[in-house]
Amino acid sequence: MRIITMQGRLMLIVSVAILPLALVCGLALYALLDAQQASNRATTLGVARAVAAAVDGELRLTIATLDALALTEPLGSTTPEGLAQARQLASAVRRSHPEWVSLLLAAPDGRVLFDTDAQPGAGTRRVVESGSLAQVLRTNQPAVGPMVPGPAGRLAFAVRVPVLRDGETRQVLTAVVLPEALASVLRRQGAPEGWILSVFDSRAARVARNVDDERWRGGPPSPSLQQLLDEMGSQSEGVGTALTADGVRAQTAVARLESFPWFVAVGTSVELAESPFRRSLLAYAAGLLVSLAFGASAAWWVSRGVTRPMARLREQADALGRGEPIAPQPSGVPEVDAVGDALAAAAGQRQRHEAERQQLLDAERGASADAQAAQQRLARLVSAGAVLSQSLEEEATLAAIGRVVVPAVGDLCRIDLLDEHGVLQRKLTQHFDPARTAAIAAMVDGRQASSDAPGSFPWAIATGRTFLHNIEDAGLPASLDPQLRDFVAALGITAGCIVPLVARGRTIGAMAVLQAESGRRFSADDGALVNDLAQRAALALDNVRLLAQARAAQKQAEDANQAKDEFLAMLGHELRNPLAPIALALQLVQRRDPQAFVRERQIIERQVRHLSRMVDDLLDVSRIVSGKIVLRPEALDLRDVVARALELTLPALQQRGEMPQVRLPAEPVPVQGDALRLAQIVGNLLNNAAKFTDPGKAIRVGLAVEGEAPQAQAVLQVIDEGIGIDAALLPRVFERFVQAHQPLQRAAGGLGLGLAIARSLAQLHGGSILARSEGPGRGSTFELRLPLQAAPASPQPLPGPSAEPSAPLALLVVDDNADAADALASWLEMDGHRVRAVHSAEAALEALAAAPADGAICDIGLPGMSGLQLAERLRADPATAGMALVALTGYGREADRRGALDAGFDDHFAKPAQGEILLARLRAIVDARGPGPVAWRAARNTMA
Repeated sequence: MRIITMQGRLMLIVSVAILPLALVCGLALYALLDAQQASNRATTLGVARAVAAAVDGELRLTIATLDALALTEPLGSTTPEGLAQARQLASAVRRSHPEWVSLLLAAPDGRVLFDTDAQPGAGTRRVVESGSLAQVLRTNQPAVGPMVPGPAGRLAFAVRVPVLRDGETRQVLTAVVLPEALASVLRRQGAPEGWILSVFDSRAARVARNVDDERWRGGPPSPSLQQLLDEMGSQSEGVGTALTADGVRAQTAVARLESFPWFVAVGTSVELAESPFRRSLLAYAAGLLVSLAFGASAAWWVSRGVTRPMARLREQADALGRGEPIAPQPSGVPEVDAVGDALAAAAGQRQRHEAERQQLLDAERGASADAQAAQQRLARLVSAGAVLSQSLEEEATLAAIGRVVVPAVGDLCRIDLLDEHGVLQRKLTQHFDPARTAAIAAMVDGRQASSDAPGSFPWAIATGRTFLHNIEDAGLPASLDPQLRDFVAALGITAGCIVPLVARGRTIGAMAVLQAESGRRFSADDGALVNDLAQRAALALDNVRLLAQARAAQKQAEDANQAKDEFLAMLGHELRNPLAPIALALQLVQRRDPQAFVRERQIIERQVRHLSRMVDDLLDVSRIVSGKIVLRPEALDLRDVVARALELTLPALQQRGEMPQVRLPAEPVPVQGDALRLAQIVGNLLNNAAKFTDPGKAIRVGLAVEGEAPQAQAVLQVIDEGIGIDAALLPRVFERFVQAHQPLQRAAGGLGLGLAIARSLAQLHGGSILARSEGPGRGSTFELRLPLQAAPASPQPLPGPSAEPSAPLALLVVDDNADAADALASWLEMDGHRVRAVHSAEAALEALAAAPADGAICDIGLPGMSGLQLAERLRADPATAGMALVALTGYGREADRRGALDAGFDDHFAKPAQGEILLARLRAIVDARGPGPVAWRAARNTMA
């Protein structure tokens, strides 16, 4: 059996005592490393998410501004005037966004309609990057394009939104944004030193970087980062190790943006992340070596002799077990003293290890608390950005700011904003106790601070500086303005942070966050948080201001448009009222003596029709421009439309002495459209040919079908041998108020609206109109193209006069224009009807009370009770509820027609109306209600 010396045994005891403790410490250190690495990964991923949310929020703010601009009236216009107004409005918005290169408006084919950074008339060019433009046109949703070099070689990316009108993208509004805008977002995140933040676009090109941004801008991700992206696949986020563009090995987190195909990469140096563990490992190794060395020395010392009584050793061993300190006492036996010293050393070493372990745990808790506080600050800022972006109304935005600040950040929040005159206005006072909010607001309203008083709102606005102090700061109360001192004392304020509100380089007000009842104090980190919240609040409030300005501009445009509509409606009413009795008087003269004043009647009839057509053209073009034309589509044979148009334009064509040559196909030409509006298109083309073609020269009308289904088209041509069209005028011939040169006597007349109306109506039907001419004196050709229906349509009867009723009717005419009422009554009496004429709604009620009637023809604009009110009274009375009511008025807008029908009228006619059509409509209404007039009168008399 091998003999082990006392020295060896003591060495073995020391080793057995130290090594398990070292093993446990090693396992604890390994677990600490694993937890620290997991915490680092979570922290890096959290920062990546926050940065992605910040970038996404910045892009959404840009899209929100563009959406607000796209809703304004000038946008969507294709006229030069509309584009000029749109460019002027866009330029104003562009000046408030220095991070934008320019604002441009593009057509769906990629042509740039205007560019705020280019001079008007600089020439037509196309958008640089067409992918995002195609995406907007395909989805009718905003899109963000990749970063590409512009015409001047400068890198930028496009943020595009659709300009929607009637559910269709008519244009695309684009903001060309500099990458520096996103670089500033990265810098505002306040990333710790050594952290690298990068933003990549949809093509994986680096758009912005918080360190060496310009050096690495436009470059691809490093190969190791690309490998991490490939491993992520379609996942929205991931964490791994990759080399940065600088060649530094970093722990890297990738987060994709929620709304756009961009992503954010956040990296922190692995060496920096693992340095605490290395220090701990080094300390552990050094401590272990020192412990082993000390144990060996103690064992060597004790091994010189063990003569100490065993009782003393047992007592010392018991004390060691209880964790009590051991005081070695010399026994005179070197071996025993050595054992006692070893026990004492073991006890001391145990205490030291426990102290070191406690220090490590305390350090880990402190680091974890700091990381958690930073993450909470980032989360609070992200949450604040989301809350503040939910509304563009001032009251709601201020309330949202108050909810974000109180009570999470401070006990009291105040905001004052500068008005348009530069005067501070109280906007928000919010305390966590609603009962105290009103009292504090009243206290504030009675105080005015000087701009020289540090800590006041005027001081913060004047200096642009932040005031951050706790009340116990040395010398603070004495340095405050007396009013501020009283305010602090009255509310028991313990800390305050006053920040100027700056948005887009302009100071718009100031915000104060104060601590009172909670007794909290402000640290430097708290001040940074308040400043970040103030920046977001200022941007949100400035967006409210921009929206208010845009709404004011829109309201001004709507008021102007309403005034124009009302003027045109009144103009039509005042012109139609005298036309109606003139037209009826001519018809009466003709019916009483067809041979009397034939030439004079023809002259007056032509001029009445000419004036009526001009009034209709003015109202039609107003409705077209404002988008108020309502089509009533049905299946039609275009041959019937041509026949109806020839009938409507017969008076103008007969003046030439020769009718047009018409060539129509034998088979139906089916189209889908509004019968009256299609006839108006063809009639305008025929009127135009008749006006500018001298008698004796031919006018030809041809109708044919071109192409094969489903692209087949109906093609109508109106060809004349008239004065022709000059080449300079040809591109503008369909514009409003544009006419060919005429002699001073203006033999052709007109307002130059017929062709403009025809083209607009054709486009509403999905068709087009083209004009061709070889020059002055060479005639012209106008070609109308409409989509052909897949199958021939059954012929539909077009509106026209119906057969004259055989049975006489009892009628009432109500019109404040005595001439118009008497003329219409005389015309109806010549057809055998019993007619009474009155000039007010009150007189009409009296007349109907005295003797009922089958129907009434009523003006709307009556003195006293209006025609609409009269119709409502008649429909509400059982004795007159079944009467036929027709409105005959100078108000001819679609809104006027709807108002008449809603009031109870059966139909609506604009003055002057054809008597035959008016009477036929009355007869149809009476017959449809049945029984016939005589039986109906008998039934009515029985009921009475």
